[in-house]
Amino acid sequence: MNFFSKNRFVFWLLIFLIVILLTALATSIVYYSNQSKKINQEKPENPGNAFRRELSLSPSQSGKVDSILQDYRNSTEPIVADIRNHRIQILDELAKDKPDKSTLNKYIEEISQLQKQMQNASVNQYMALKQICTPDQCQRLSALYFELYGFKEQGKGHGKEQRKGNMRRYRGGREQ
Repeated sequence: MNFFSKNRFVFWLLIFLIVILLTALATSIVYYSNQSKKINQEKPENPGNAFRRELSLSPSQSGKVDSILQDYRNSTEPIVADIRNHRIQILDELAKDKPDKSTLNKYIEEISQLQKQMQNASVNQYMALKQICTPDQCQRLSALYFELYGFKEQGKGHGKEQRKGNMRRYRGGREQ
């Protein structure tokens, strides 16, 4: 082979590889864009379905649970919106050259009152759910609320048991 035929062979080989590379790139872009569309189209699970599945509710209980959850959403949506608005007001005040501490404290107090209302709504929701559950379902409901509040197990992280655990750890296993 002479020099020009070798160059021609390398040239066509490079063209062929570029075509394969561009095809693979286009395929991956199309594939991943379709995947992201599928993920965005999936709807979050209805909380009523989660309760129904976790607590093994009967059809009559399911209707009552849906009603309780709807009442909770209706009562807390305005509170959540108010909390969000107060946080925006705090950020706006903090963005000023000289933020007014008394105004910030007022917003903080208002958020605290709104969070108290949210907590009351959560307690009322729990009490209403507990009234329609069987004893076994009540135990699972309690465990669900512990998980919701960030505890891994019931009874962990509060009260006398926690203090004793710390005493044992720092006193070489001896109790007082």
